[in-house]
Amino acid sequence: MFKFIEGLPPEVIAIEAVGQVTHEDYRNTFVPTAEAMMAGGPVRMLYVIGNEFTGFDLQALWDDGAFGAKHWHDFSRIAVVTDHTSICTVVGMCKPFFHGEVRLFGLVDLPDAKRWVTDIPKRT
Repeated sequence: MFKFIEGLPPEVIAIEAVGQVTHEDYRNTFVPTAEAMMAGGPVRMLYVIGNEFTGFDLQALWDDGAFGAKHWHDFSRIAVVTDHTSICTVVGMCKPFFHGEVRLFGLVDLPDAKRWVTDIPKRT
């Protein structure tokens, strides 16, 4: 399931994957919220996949890939916070396909991830 993380700016979608993430979690929770936010322009995302995460069901994996392919240009920054090696590998492989910046952080670095995802880069 997804839990929303409070206390970040309104242009940041912040979620934590807890337990098993299912197709229903994407369809009923994540996708409607993210697409509503994206209607106002690109968003930033904080995605925490912690120790309580047990995996994605097969349809949820499909949903994640389909959503990412459809909205690859709608994210200006994505901070993925996890210690799961397999997640880090997949994120590393997918980073080149996103329009915005993507960074990986360990769980102990969650405060740094929050700072990075909320920081607005200065134009030079």
